[in-house]
Amino acid sequence: MFEGIKSAIHWRFAKKLRNSNPDRAARHLVLAATGRGADVSRARRAVGFLVADKRYSDARTICREQISTGDPSGFWRHYESFVDELARSCRQQDVPGSKIKIALFNDTDFRVNIGCRLTSQGLKQQILEAFPGAEITSIGFNFSAFRKEFPKSTSAGGYAPSDIESRLSTAYGEDAVDHIAAADFVILQPEGSLDHRTTADGLATFFTPVLTARTLGKPFAILNGTIPIYEGERSDYLKGLFRELGHVVAARDEISAEHYGIKFLVDAAFLRISPAPVAERDGCLITTGARNNAEEDVEILKAALKVCEALKLRPVVLTHAVERFSLYEAEIIGRGGVFAETASIEYAAETISKCRLHIGGRYHMAIFSILCNVPSLLFDVQTHKNQWLERYSPLITLVHPHTDLDAAAAAMLSGGVSQGHPGSTAAEKYVHFLKRAMAEQPL
Repeated sequence: MFEGIKSAIHWRFAKKLRNSNPDRAARHLVLAATGRGADVSRARRAVGFLVADKRYSDARTICREQISTGDPSGFWRHYESFVDELARSCRQQDVPGSKIKIALFNDTDFRVNIGCRLTSQGLKQQILEAFPGAEITSIGFNFSAFRKEFPKSTSAGGYAPSDIESRLSTAYGEDAVDHIAAADFVILQPEGSLDHRTTADGLATFFTPVLTARTLGKPFAILNGTIPIYEGERSDYLKGLFRELGHVVAARDEISAEHYGIKFLVDAAFLRISPAPVAERDGCLITTGARNNAEEDVEILKAALKVCEALKLRPVVLTHAVERFSLYEAEIIGRGGVFAETASIEYAAETISKCRLHIGGRYHMAIFSILCNVPSLLFDVQTHKNQWLERYSPLITLVHPHTDLDAAAAAMLSGGVSQGHPGSTAAEKYVHFLKRAMAEQPL
């Protein structure tokens, strides 16, 4: 009991000091998470805070302590690999003597979501293929900018310089203009950041990096994103904007590309090297759904667990929304399964490659499964990404809440699986697109 009180006190100090004294706050977080009175949920929250603050050594300390006391679900081994990946990425960011400076806006390579890193790493691999030795500056996107009201409502072509700069700074940070001014090439990666709730004003804010680059005479490109199929004002805005920007705009799925009349380049997640095949496959990867609520995700989990029981598969939960499944953690461990929030790309590949099937709604985890030659029963969620993916790969079968998953899984596995993801041709198209966009200055 006394140890639990100590842990609670350290936790309280950490929360109080996190903004004013990050060093002391980090020490308190480690003590709160590693003492004998610390519970697992507190340790998981603490390591998340430390990762967000880029205190990877402290985060690793918590992981190692938890592993040493037993890690039956594999949560901490997976998480430690993620921390190590982030630490390596930070060490590799500086490229001394680089001749080309590239500003990559909305880089998702440092997020907890495995899929965000998978696609962003694939994109950056192709950037470096096109421009060897380039220095890539990663700039994140602040989603609170979608909720901020600006004095002036804008439409395509109707921007005042002060309006653009205000929006750019709010969405991408106060240094965003300087990053663009210092860059030789500006790239905006929409990824999955836009959805049907994004207003026309939000769209105007999101695309400010390329509008600023055009104003400053910098080459730019928009690629590796899904663009929702809007109607009315939002559709008119985007079609007008993309028509103005011309051939330097590409979508990562054919549905977006066809609707907006822009180029199609397959999702950069496909450009990651596929892992080596694994002979023993006894797992079923279970993920959540993009923009699902907790109840919808739990229904997916319960249906997937029934399939695991019927087919004698180990449940492998690997999703950032893992806390939604906390009531089922003991059951998953009891079945010899995995219960993890995140992992490095390499460690995730090891885990997914040991699965025979994926059930869930996560688009990028379905792509990761394709890379590992694992078929997916993919729930059709609140985005057309999954619909396109079924069209694109024979390893994807779309399902719905009322689908008989037992029958669908048995049918899919009885027929075998065939590899269906793109190879070197897609990579070559990325390199060609990037070189062309770099070579041709904006109007």
